[in-house]
Amino acid sequence: MVTKVVRWSIALIVLAALVLTYLPSYITDSIYKNVEDITDGEMPATVTAFQSGPDVVSTIGGSGEGLNCSLPPWANILFDSEGDSRQKRHLVLQRFRQACVFHDLCYRHGLATYGYNQNDCDRILQNAAFRLCVYIRNGSHDSGAARCQSDSKLVLAGVSLGGYEAYRGWDRSTYFEFDSDPSRSNGFQVSRVVGHPFKAIVPAKYAGDPDQVILMFENLRSNLAVTCITCAEVPILDWTTDPNAVSAELRSVGVTRLPDVLLRRVPMLTETMPVWLPPRRRHAAPHLLVDGTGRDHLIWMSRNNSENSVSCIVGADAARLLTNTSPIRDLCSVDAGPSLTRVEIDMFASSPLPMEVPGSPDIIYATSISPQKTREHDLSFCSRSASRKVEGTGDDRSKCVTFTDAEVRDGAGLGAFQNFPLVRRGQQIYFARDLAQRTDSPLTAAWQRAFGHTFSPDGALLVIDVAPPPVDRGPLSAKLKKIVRFDIDDRFDPMMPITRKVDDLRFLSLEATKSSVHLRMIDFAKDNPSVGNVQLMMSNGEVDLDRSWAQRPMLVVETRDARPKTRLVFSRGEIAVEPGKPLSATTEALTLQTLVFERDAAAPSNTPFVKSAGAACRIVYEFEPDRTDWPCYRAFDPERTMRASPATRMRASQMLVGRFIQGEGHGIAFPDLCLKSEPIVLKPQGSTFVPLSETAGWKGPPRFQRTITCEPLDAASVVSHPITQKAP
Repeated sequence: MVTKVVRWSIALIVLAALVLTYLPSYITDSIYKNVEDITDGEMPATVTAFQSGPDVVSTIGGSGEGLNCSLPPWANILFDSEGDSRQKRHLVLQRFRQACVFHDLCYRHGLATYGYNQNDCDRILQNAAFRLCVYIRNGSHDSGAARCQSDSKLVLAGVSLGGYEAYRGWDRSTYFEFDSDPSRSNGFQVSRVVGHPFKAIVPAKYAGDPDQVILMFENLRSNLAVTCITCAEVPILDWTTDPNAVSAELRSVGVTRLPDVLLRRVPMLTETMPVWLPPRRRHAAPHLLVDGTGRDHLIWMSRNNSENSVSCIVGADAARLLTNTSPIRDLCSVDAGPSLTRVEIDMFASSPLPMEVPGSPDIIYATSISPQKTREHDLSFCSRSASRKVEGTGDDRSKCVTFTDAEVRDGAGLGAFQNFPLVRRGQQIYFARDLAQRTDSPLTAAWQRAFGHTFSPDGALLVIDVAPPPVDRGPLSAKLKKIVRFDIDDRFDPMMPITRKVDDLRFLSLEATKSSVHLRMIDFAKDNPSVGNVQLMMSNGEVDLDRSWAQRPMLVVETRDARPKTRLVFSRGEIAVEPGKPLSATTEALTLQTLVFERDAAAPSNTPFVKSAGAACRIVYEFEPDRTDWPCYRAFDPERTMRASPATRMRASQMLVGRFIQGEGHGIAFPDLCLKSEPIVLKPQGSTFVPLSETAGWKGPPRFQRTITCEPLDAASVVSHPITQKAP
């Protein structure tokens, strides 16, 4: 009897092992389809930081919920535990963390920013997981793509089962840019605050205009148009048939003879203009780079396709974009014409970044961190002028400097791609989270494999100093100035800088608890960086903000005054959903609140931020009935969260801060996708904000109108609780 029990027990154990080994792969292979098997060694597109205005230091998204994999802790047992070419072992939650970081942001912000539905986010995850698997297995005896196809499907299945409810529809999704290559997007809008393009050129004509303006870019399947949504109705050229009658505005951008497209018309500064970027590419949002002289550069890093790492680097400024960008030739090169700078180069990476390098022959360079240059996947810093003409063999490729430090090789170099990079003048900073199990204990390793290791606490901050190339057309001189080891959970990711100053290594993070959100600071200049609390003061006491203040990204602003201030700009919104309201309703409303805390930029790290301004605004939309097929002519239905409405779009909208209003101080703007030429602009008035215009829209037909009223937001009891809707 005992022998029979033992035999049956052994048989059941063997059967369970076989089921755990083969059944999950069989099921996922049956349900999910293979992804493209393309270039070996290239990393998937990684999260990228975009600057929205000259005074914005950083934007902190992610809703304060951390960035990591949503797979169940026991998921490791479904994946093999074989070491890589360096004999390092990677738990699944760390091995695929880069793909999970992107997926987290896609679920939270993808719909409002790029129009990504849940299927888009999941398929991007599967593609990224496959690339990561091929990359990390490169050199091991089991580097077959078939196994990586199965692993990527398992990752997708795990997230689908364990985290599918985390996807946010129009009831919760908010605007936050993170994708350097939004190839799955059918269309998206993005805005940038830039200096007024012609105020310094024709001072008398534009004397009444603010110092900065807002440009809205509309990208429809990589067809791009730009509109100045805060410019005055001013012509940049009088009607003429004479091609030699060039206005001062056009002369300032190098136009000496009017092209045919500008004859016999009166182009206005507020006119929507096509941006003639080279076709047959996937154009993302433009990077805003403000150089040492204060000049704004708008730079596109556009991928050709997903099969290689060739990018078309396009440089422009507001003046050129608002006049004429039509090329002479349909090329991505300087031969295309004088209006925009264009150069096509292989950056050996999926997410290159622009960078100013003081003292260089060409002030703006395209840069990247690449693992492709060595067999061991050491990290390399690659660079190439973003404007110099390609001449000769090999000049169409960036040139790289490889870092071989042992600490950079931890995790096979994967870690540096998982957090938002920081680019400063002559300096770049990356976070490299460790992916390999950092334990010499077989017992600990077995425990982590069986029960998981949810967070990725260990890592290093890499400070890279960049100098002009030592030889003509050579690579930029790049060296690892500092490597700071840290032990900080990735539930504090993303960590973003508090200042633009070179060598200042203080970073901010938002941590959302069940009912509130807290501001944290980490100073990586210290030997053992740790997470510290930052006080927010309001009404003569410390205040805990409600968790809802983290759903919309927070802006960190550093003013350029004689005595600079650091400002934290929060916002939150809530739609007024009326129970029983008919779907044929012709009105809807939302509450939109803003809150600003500030302190001197030179203040010690432990100095509290004090509330300086706040406003609570009620926005009401009225629209024509019986047009519910159009997203701007229907009220929000909580039962159909994938259908947008005017109020949901405004609740999710991008927030901008800049000097785009007359007078002193920063205004706050929220582009309105239903009224693209009439954003909501709030101007400072004492300790509050008031709308620049209370009404917008048209009486019709079809009727569409927006009204906004604002009042001060002064009570700590209000900001520390969810929004309470007032009766209309």
